[in-house]
Amino acid sequence: MNYYKEIEAKIKSLGFNIISKDFERPWGGFLVIDEDQAQDFSNQFFKGINIEDLKISGKLSPKILIVNPESRLSWQYHNRRAEIWRVYKGKVGIITS
Repeated sequence: MNYYKEIEAKIKSLGFNIISKDFERPWGGFLVIDEDQAQDFSNQFFKGINIEDLKISGKLSPKILIVNPESRLSWQYHNRRAEIWRVYKGKVGIITS
């Protein structure tokens, strides 16, 4: 079993409903969690941050990003969307601006 499938199985075992997934990105892939489970997602991965404080555009899109070793994500800025990230496993390098 590859690590994408292992992570997908782990997320499902935690009770999360995966509504879509894409493992074909150059840097890895992602799992999109049902928005109705956003508070449970926050409780599990972000120590219970109140999701109401994050709703800038009225919608949330909880995701698990899986970044391949030695890959990088491009820098992006969003005016109408807040993002909070947490490294769950492995080492990362981060550059902020």
